[in-house]
Amino acid sequence: MSIKKRPIKGISYWIIDRSFRSSEGVVERYRRVSQVQTRAAAEKEERDIIAYWERHGTILPLMKPELRPSKEPKPKPKPKPASADPTWDDAVKHYRAVVAPTLKPSTRAGYEAILEGPHMTRWKGVPLKAITRHEIAKWDASLMRPGSGSTRRNHHVVLRSILKSVGPSEDGEPGLLLAELPKLPKLPRVGRVAVEAPEDADVKAILNEVDDEERHPVRSAQRRSARLAFALAICAGLRAGEVRALRVRDVKGGKIVVRLARTGGVEAAPKSGHQREVPYEQAGLLGSMLKRAVEGKDEEAYVCTKIDGTPWGDSGLLQALKRACKRLGIVGSRYHGLRHYFATALFAAAVDAITVKDLLGHVDLSTTQRYAHGSKARARAAIAAMASVALIMIGCGGASVHDDYEDNTCDWRFLPGCIVRGEEGDACQSEASCQDGLRCDTTAEDWRAWTCVLDD
Repeated sequence: MSIKKRPIKGISYWIIDRSFRSSEGVVERYRRVSQVQTRAAAEKEERDIIAYWERHGTILPLMKPELRPSKEPKPKPKPKPASADPTWDDAVKHYRAVVAPTLKPSTRAGYEAILEGPHMTRWKGVPLKAITRHEIAKWDASLMRPGSGSTRRNHHVVLRSILKSVGPSEDGEPGLLLAELPKLPKLPRVGRVAVEAPEDADVKAILNEVDDEERHPVRSAQRRSARLAFALAICAGLRAGEVRALRVRDVKGGKIVVRLARTGGVEAAPKSGHQREVPYEQAGLLGSMLKRAVEGKDEEAYVCTKIDGTPWGDSGLLQALKRACKRLGIVGSRYHGLRHYFATALFAAAVDAITVKDLLGHVDLSTTQRYAHGSKARARAAIAAMASVALIMIGCGGASVHDDYEDNTCDWRFLPGCIVRGEEGDACQSEASCQDGLRCDTTAEDWRAWTCVLDD
């Protein structure tokens, strides 16, 4: 939070000094004395200002009281007459002015990229009444590519959002530009995508890359900042936007407090909408890197920055990772894959799913379960290990037989036709009972003591 004490006419005051970018792209700076002169009150006041900006896309009314909205409800806009024949472009203009400012910056940026993309040119200049289910189906067919389910779905979501923003509401209120919504097709299904995480050796190489700081101090400083950003994803599971927004005040007491995410130069709440804490004091490498990064810096300074001290841009960290992978000979480079590594490593360490969910900042547990494939691999290995000794017993059956001797117990003997063969030290009945490279040791007088041994 941008809270600092500043002297004014010899008296020290708590000051709120923070810049915002309005929905129209204009930078607005809020610099005021806190209404209540305690740090806690100033921080709460700043949170209220951030919430106001997230709702309205501007803080100008807070700085100019005459611009504050009246408490009386505004009259609902009347729908334009049918003769106006509104087009897709009119709907997009309304959406950008009214709906888009209410979205998270990352969501808004994603929708904007789709609106400016090649597939949405199909609707430019098209009258809204001409956007029918039949036309949407033809447009959807042009989007179809192998593995394009997610892209198609995202485009359909944006199309629906635009049309619904100017169409009639669910409670029967008439639409602004569209009297009746077309019958929209079902959203395309998106199959579960396999989670891709880098290998342990690749992660080790990325985190331990060494630079010649004496010969190239500037380049080394930049790469060091990038490696810290990589470590925050690998060892703490932060998203790229959360790394870009991380400040020195968020790194204290052996924990990282994830408060904000930065996209397109605008800061907002993380993807889940909630803050979270990630302990790092046990992560030795990350701890030493963070200590060096925050030492001597102002609390409001960014932890990971470019050489000029400003936070990384939206694509900066990805490009830095690609360059590092190219230098190290690593194939494949996705920044989000580093976060995948963090999640799968937690599951590999037998951490429960609820804890993993909280550390990753997921809203739904189903999202977290995508990363549990590591534990499934361990389960398969465990079953394979059990099968390899062929001692699976149901009562006194399966791969063993009952013994009518003195102890009246089940003997570890392989039944005829059993295709699973034992490892070294397992009980055996013949050479066929042992894995390749082993033989059945039949030297013992009691056949119940025969075991698989190395074939010398």
